[in-house]
Amino acid sequence: MNLKRFSKLFDLSGRVAVVTGGAQGNGQAIANALDDAGATVVVTDIVYGELSSGLHERISDRRIMDVTDEAAVEKTMREVFGKYGHLDILINNAGIMYKDYIYDLDIERFRKVLDVNLDGTVICTKHACKYMKQQRWGRIINIASSQTYLCSETYSAYAASKSAISHLTRIWGNELAPYNVLVNGLCPCFGKTPMMEASIERVAREKGLDYQGAYDYFAQAVPLKRILELDEVANWVIALCGELGDASTGCNFAITCGQVQL
Repeated sequence: MNLKRFSKLFDLSGRVAVVTGGAQGNGQAIANALDDAGATVVVTDIVYGELSSGLHERISDRRIMDVTDEAAVEKTMREVFGKYGHLDILINNAGIMYKDYIYDLDIERFRKVLDVNLDGTVICTKHACKYMKQQRWGRIINIASSQTYLCSETYSAYAASKSAISHLTRIWGNELAPYNVLVNGLCPCFGKTPMMEASIERVAREKGLDYQGAYDYFAQAVPLKRILELDEVANWVIALCGELGDASTGCNFAITCGQVQL
């Protein structure tokens, strides 16, 4: 048995990665996985709290950045490139959730979801990809959602933003291919994020269930009857940013425990 060939597929040594919304949840798991794969990781978020203590200690470059503030994003990307000499990987993970029926929709909250999830992804990609074009190497991963493919009630704002991100992934994949900048999207189902944990606790209270019962309430929506572990999303990021992902661009990968079958 010789595993040396395969270990190279996931080696990101020497790469510089920026992760948005990296203080907790999927972003934190992705940042830690990139660090484990040898990348230099820059984490950005709008706030760092108790949950951010789960970031690897080696990840010392942690910046406050609002993805909707174009001037701040441009400054951050410029500083990262200036400090490290290159900017190789961008993980567009920052996002928020708002759910309601169309007849009760708060338009300002709807717009805020689009502002953070969609506009933030556009702004970060715009200002990171120019450095990737310059060096003729880059990997951009957009975190979309299984809601890209589903028609779940109350998910209007979230699904609209994530569906748009998925289609932009296809467009940008074409636009940036001549520069060896590959753009792919991940579309996970329910994952064990702090947001999901809060939803489980809410359902437990509302329906008089224990934690397992409330967990099963969400898990029953997927064929494998479970919720994604955060490391499962992070593992896909590593695969797509490394040699294993060299032949994929403009693609959206459904990581949904069977919830979406393409």
